[in-house]
Amino acid sequence: MMREGSLAPRVRGDQTWQEKAACAAAVEAVKDPDLFFPGTLESEQHVRLAKEICSSCAVREVCLEAALECGDTTGIRGGLTEEERRAIRRRFELRCDPVRVAAALAGKDVYLTRPERQELIRRAAESRTPDLRLARVLKVSEAHAKKLLRRERRADAYGVTQDAVQTTCEAVSA
Repeated sequence: MMREGSLAPRVRGDQTWQEKAACAAAVEAVKDPDLFFPGTLESEQHVRLAKEICSSCAVREVCLEAALECGDTTGIRGGLTEEERRAIRRRFELRCDPVRVAAALAGKDVYLTRPERQELIRRAAESRTPDLRLARVLKVSEAHAKKLLRRERRADAYGVTQDAVQTTCEAVSA
């Protein structure tokens, strides 16, 4: 999984990284288009070969992140099988990367996990971000953005978080 804050967040829908993928140029993948989608009979050999190709890939982390973001459940992505991705999915969904939150607040269309969305709302309330701007970032109605900001400001005024487990990205990332 991408290290928090390691690279600029990938804009949602950007697939240009695929051109740099090792699998795009791997002779084995050209010969066998299903190499990264092994069946039951040849699966062990295919998995081993596909993972070997992934291990040398310059965009492996981006590939894994893209697979986790879109909930891809088939094939080998980012060097991991479906089962291996399933095992790390929960941790991925709990990620709270302040770089991603800042990018979204600046208007970039990046995938945000639930904790990242909550952190974005907290920062927007703190900085008095206009309702319409938050609505566009979160892809919600202006009325809903207004409600989220009002709820966050009220919770902040009382020193209460919306979720007892919720903490800021800074605390999670530390």
